[in-house]
Amino acid sequence: MAAGTAESVVATEGVVAARVGGSWVDHDAQLAPEGSRSLAPLLGAPAGLPLGEAALPTHTPLPAAPTVTATPAPAAPLHFDQTMPFSVVIFGATGDLARKKLFPALYQLVLLGHFPRTLNIIGYGRSQVQLATFVEKQCVNVVDQPALPKAEFMARISFHAGAYDSPDSFRELAQELTALEGGVPSNRLYFLSVPPPVFGAVTAMINEHARAVAPGFTRLMIEKPFGRDSETFEELNKKTSDCFHETQLYRLDHYLGKEVILNISTLRWANQVFESTWNREYIESVQITFKEDIGLGGRGGYFDTFGIVRDIMQNHLLQVMMWIAMDPPKDMSAAETIAAKVELLRCIKTLRHNPREVFLGQFGPSKYKVGTKELTEPGYLDDETVPHDSRCPTFASLLLQVDNTRWRGVPFLMTAGKGLDERLCEVRIRYKQKPHNKLVEAMSGCRLGSNELVMRIQPDESLYMTFMSKEPSLNTMAMPPGLKWVPKMTVMDMSYAEQFHNAYVGDAYERMFLNAALGDQSLFVSADELVEMWRIFTPLLHQIDEQRPNVAIYPFGMVPDGWAEWAKARGAAPKATWQEFLALHSDQVEELRRVFVELDVDSKGRLEGPEILELAKRFYDGREPTLKQIAAIMDRIDPDGLGSVTWDQFVKAAGVISRAFRTPIEPKIGWRQ
Repeated sequence: MAAGTAESVVATEGVVAARVGGSWVDHDAQLAPEGSRSLAPLLGAPAGLPLGEAALPTHTPLPAAPTVTATPAPAAPLHFDQTMPFSVVIFGATGDLARKKLFPALYQLVLLGHFPRTLNIIGYGRSQVQLATFVEKQCVNVVDQPALPKAEFMARISFHAGAYDSPDSFRELAQELTALEGGVPSNRLYFLSVPPPVFGAVTAMINEHARAVAPGFTRLMIEKPFGRDSETFEELNKKTSDCFHETQLYRLDHYLGKEVILNISTLRWANQVFESTWNREYIESVQITFKEDIGLGGRGGYFDTFGIVRDIMQNHLLQVMMWIAMDPPKDMSAAETIAAKVELLRCIKTLRHNPREVFLGQFGPSKYKVGTKELTEPGYLDDETVPHDSRCPTFASLLLQVDNTRWRGVPFLMTAGKGLDERLCEVRIRYKQKPHNKLVEAMSGCRLGSNELVMRIQPDESLYMTFMSKEPSLNTMAMPPGLKWVPKMTVMDMSYAEQFHNAYVGDAYERMFLNAALGDQSLFVSADELVEMWRIFTPLLHQIDEQRPNVAIYPFGMVPDGWAEWAKARGAAPKATWQEFLALHSDQVEELRRVFVELDVDSKGRLEGPEILELAKRFYDGREPTLKQIAAIMDRIDPDGLGSVTWDQFVKAAGVISRAFRTPIEPKIGWRQ
């Protein structure tokens, strides 16, 4: 190496990596054999980079991913050497995420044999803790299994207290790690669940004082947020990339570890029926929806600085959209998967605040009855940690447009909100009506519904498709003259719980820990992706922050009035929930009467048992509703709690829900219209 060309040389991932002229160069990756560049998929996911693989340089334009025309070369298997000592260091180990997700995930990985029983787990925090109390509290969600006694797992946990920017503290941490590892080369995985302002200090300290000794690896798992906008991401990225190569950085979006998201690539590319219709010729709209039926959950101060767009949409939902809309990569390696995702992102138009593209809302207080009990829910501004005049959106619906041959003209409607009517995350792909559908419309005399493919991410993970079927009947004489059959919307349903009842469905964090240990970056977020993700959202976010546009106030437990019409006008009409149906039809007595009579098959004048089930199924795409879903409906329309509903109760409930849905809520003092 010529003198003066290399700024630093470090041992990383068991290879030599030099930082030359401001860029990292992985010398071993340049010499790797051709066959080593494509890795096998892990647990249904695309494969990642092999040990020592050099990522494409950050911000370098990536080539478009062409359609696969040849069989990709067989992939080399992923491998994690469990004979080497392995240590996981968790920054933010005293927090909620560690208690709810991280410690249980590590336990499961050891239990299932993916991580060695000799795993070292070190919590890092700024304040001293009483170790036994800390371990007991943070492992409260670990479920004890006979194959791995909980006490044995907890004995592998230690804690190191120190400042995030203290060289002395990190030198002490390195000494503790070396002692735990027996003084031999080891693998080290650092999980950063800390505020973005301290990312730089932590990465610098690890780089200078606590790297693993070659041939062991040093990898960083970084929890979101990755900045607030393009500028802050660039600052964070520079701090981390100054210390670590892109192949060592694992930016975490746990949605990418969810089973339904992992199944998208299999659904599209392992089957013959979908990909040929996966384009603007056949698809009318794509709706990606996230709903929560809770409020702030004690996070008011944090949430008000981020809002629903930063908190959910710019990361989780945009990642879902990428897997739905990307072109097939050349192969399923991490590098080619990232290339295909970035190519798609570059085709998505930048968002700005205008009525055509953006609908914003904020939940207000609400009063409603469950049976005879009157309940109230506080509004967003009732939270003491929220500024009294805040216009932070708790609901947003965004129209994203993809300017490429596959998707041009197809609306992608991305919607997320808190304080809504249900807990739900799903993708709904609606197919276009075709000329041949008129054949059946002419024979049946009714408008046919559109086929929809629905991927239910949570709760009750499932994949189902709605389609028209002839309703069985020999009694054609009862049909109006000229009609030969009655088409009915039906559903083909695949529930994960039923189809894979013996399969182990791990938590997303289990998969993320495992993939990071294996060196598989395909389920993590690359710097190139983030550059484009922030490019799409930054102008809109700045307008919301600086201009503080008006938001539609909606009662807690309802979607905003006017949103369904707004979405429909953009070519992506949402599926009406039971509350929306009753609210929007409360003044259409004949329509309500028609529905009631159709359901009242025994003509008793009240809906009971199976009739109640049929009512619920109408609002769940014809699928069997859960007991909880049925109970939610009955709580609002069965005031006596008798398990049946008369016509008078039915129409009265519609009026009550409609008034709650449409009644303007008085703004709190300080609200600026």
